[in-house]
Amino acid sequence: MEKKEFKTLLIESNVQVARKIEKELKNKGCVVSTTYSVDTALIRCKAFQFDFFVVNCGDSGKAGVDFYKKLKQSYDLSDIPFLFVFNSDVKVDLRLLKLNIRFNFIKLPFDATELNIRFERLFGFKATEEDDDSYIKENEVEDEALKRILLVEDNPLNQKVLGMFIDRLNFDHDVASNGQMAVDLANDKDYAYILMDIYMPGMDGTEATVSIRENEEKFNKKRSKIIAITANESDESVKRCYDSGMDDYLVKPFTLEVLKEKLV
Repeated sequence: MEKKEFKTLLIESNVQVARKIEKELKNKGCVVSTTYSVDTALIRCKAFQFDFFVVNCGDSGKAGVDFYKKLKQSYDLSDIPFLFVFNSDVKVDLRLLKLNIRFNFIKLPFDATELNIRFERLFGFKATEEDDDSYIKENEVEDEALKRILLVEDNPLNQKVLGMFIDRLNFDHDVASNGQMAVDLANDKDYAYILMDIYMPGMDGTEATVSIRENEEKFNKKRSKIIAITANESDESVKRCYDSGMDDYLVKPFTLEVLKEKLV
């Protein structure tokens, strides 16, 4: 699929965040129209047709789905993708999983590389090698924490297999065999990603995540992206992961390619 200009409506009440998102979207070929409220966005949609919606889901996390449902009443949303934006302390609205739409989501503070990949997935094309090279040069940061992963897993065989996956993706990694060890290591080091097994004896993965998030805020630490590792994909299980402060989840068993897509 060739890139084109995407007429994009961005709904974001924080001006600074809006400017940053605008910049990244324009780099992707988007023509961006920004509004600061859902009500204004709905009015604008009466006058213009958009190819893409980027919606901050608000303090309750519900604004994204509410906007979609209101817009659907009078707007042709056939195959129009949505990118839902959640503030760091806002829970992901699980109603998104029940909507029959093409969507992805991202949490603030957003990482430009992650936003780039979410965009590529939504529109079904990959950046060219030339685009990748220029993007890396512009955003290169000499921070070893960006390539470090904490693997939290109590099963020795899973530790070995997932450790091999992580090594093949050129990340450094530490291993924690229980939740308390994960909390201690996360306090001592900065990790770009934490792969968190959910079911462990003693402190489980969600309890460990709550503690890690509390310590990040308390000690003003860099926020790690925490990805649940679980065999249970029920709505209740997924909700429990997001409610604890996790950003995403992987369902066992998964392949190297699936893990690669998550480590963006």
